[in-house]
Amino acid sequence: MISIPEFITKDIEDEYIRENFKRLTKFLQDFPFFRGEWIFKEFSVTSAVTALGITHGLGFRPTDVIQTSVIGAGAVTFNFASFTTDTINITTTGACTVRCFIGAYKEESSRGGR
Repeated sequence: MISIPEFITKDIEDEYIRENFKRLTKFLQDFPFFRGEWIFKEFSVTSAVTALGITHGLGFRPTDVIQTSVIGAGAVTFNFASFTTDTINITTTGACTVRCFIGAYKEESSRGGR
């Protein structure tokens, strides 16, 4: 899972450096990609497939996919309605390798809000 790094600021003696680390932490918390739970997945198919389940290992039903690339002759469609707590579901038009982030985006308010 992708998560925000935890900076230990209590041991930083210089107040300006300590404040900069606190601001950096806040920036990362507000960055949309860190809102939610995500994994990176790469998978390949050797021909066109219809409604193929791909295991994701998240432990919950993902609601979002950020596709980073498709390599090869095929195109991919994510069948969101068929996602489960164990698998995502895809259809492709031909052989391809797909790279993507799979997870669930969460709004600020779900993390306590401002």
